[in-house]
Amino acid sequence: MLQVVIDKDVCVACGACVLAGPDVFDQNEDGQAIMIVDEPDESLRDQIEESIDACPVQALKIVEPAQEAA
Repeated sequence: MLQVVIDKDVCVACGACVLAGPDVFDQNEDGQAIMIVDEPDESLRDQIEESIDACPVQALKIVEPAQEAA
């Protein structure tokens, strides 16, 4: 499972994430990005990364799980 964070304070509601990742993102009534997948898996990583790259204000990021100490 991938953890995606949307910074609502930064999002400018341009919709670039939806165009790049239509299986992952949509927009709420205010136009801000929302996730339409509760727990995205690796099969959606490409769309998520394209959405991150497309976002003009870097409002999206993937939070990688912390590596456990050996």
